[in-house]
Amino acid sequence: MKQLLLVLSIFGLTFAFGQYEIGQTTLTINDPDRDRDIETYVYYPADAAGTDLDLSDGNFPIISVGHGFVMTYDYHIYLWEHLVPLGYIVALPNTETGVTVSHGDYGLDLGYVIQALQAEDENESSIFYNHIGATSAVIGHSMGGGASVLAASEYSEITTLITLAAAETDPSAISAASSVTIPSLTFAGDVDCITPPADHQEPIYDNLSDCKGYVLINDGTHCQFANSNPLCEFGEFSCPSSGLSESDQHGAVLEVITPWLEAYLKFSYDAWLTVEALEGDQSNYNLSLDCTNAPSVSLDETSTDVLSIYPNPNQGLIVLSLPIERGTYNIYRMDGSIIDQGNITGQELDLNHINDGFYLITIQVNETMIINQRILKQ
Repeated sequence: MKQLLLVLSIFGLTFAFGQYEIGQTTLTINDPDRDRDIETYVYYPADAAGTDLDLSDGNFPIISVGHGFVMTYDYHIYLWEHLVPLGYIVALPNTETGVTVSHGDYGLDLGYVIQALQAEDENESSIFYNHIGATSAVIGHSMGGGASVLAASEYSEITTLITLAAAETDPSAISAASSVTIPSLTFAGDVDCITPPADHQEPIYDNLSDCKGYVLINDGTHCQFANSNPLCEFGEFSCPSSGLSESDQHGAVLEVITPWLEAYLKFSYDAWLTVEALEGDQSNYNLSLDCTNAPSVSLDETSTDVLSIYPNPNQGLIVLSLPIERGTYNIYRMDGSIIDQGNITGQELDLNHINDGFYLITIQVNETMIINQRILKQ
């Protein structure tokens, strides 16, 4: 059910394809709780390609990408080359690249870089100042896929989870999936003999909740979820041969994740309809959806000049500057699910009963005016 129209312009988001050039920077992000430095390569929308340039105008969702075992960040070029021009910031932690790894630390790295970059939105000396969107995703391949599940189970900032041939980890990604309540996509290859779907992706998927999708790529291999990697491909020498090219496997991945991310990170109901249209057998894959809480929010342009909400961020009480003192309100999580609604009878609204986090508040003040704004309770 289409419950309401939400405003596109207030988020500074765009659905234009290929609008941006790719800027890049390298950060060393310190997690003080673990006294751990996280080398992170960040690619972002810019007006010109280059290093340490300013971001384009707008606020952009963050996508944290996890690499596979004995891989490094640069084996997922196809992801950032596709996603950054669409208006996403892609962060790639380059930790746990050796033979001896800590899956738990890598999962925390994937989540923490999102938290750290979101904090940069308020850092006036940062190139990311006033450019970070409220939503985020974590995407991981193989070991990074399992670690992405660990990240999603620990960090409430993550809006959606996508795994590519996810591997079971220690601590267990299969067990951690039971505590993941955000929308998720699970990709598997049907000739993957490194992480066979029956032993890895299927039990992870079975334990996930909320709206989820399972994508089985016909003739899909384990290593072709990344860019060509001799070490990974050497491990596939005993696997069944595949008739699917790397570019075709990448194309299948991008065909599904593009509208999925637009739906959950940019609140496009039209994109969700595209996801639904892909369900079933396609040329190179089969998509199965299990969505009891599918997106119901779409976006339209509406002026918000008549409304201000302050303080924002808030600690549980907000003041509404409205043209009238009566109306109705709805509060939505960033996945589009409604968590609160009621009548407005004054210019104050108590949010103390709501958990900390980002939300969308929509206020209807007459039959034709629907006003929307992103708020942060902390």
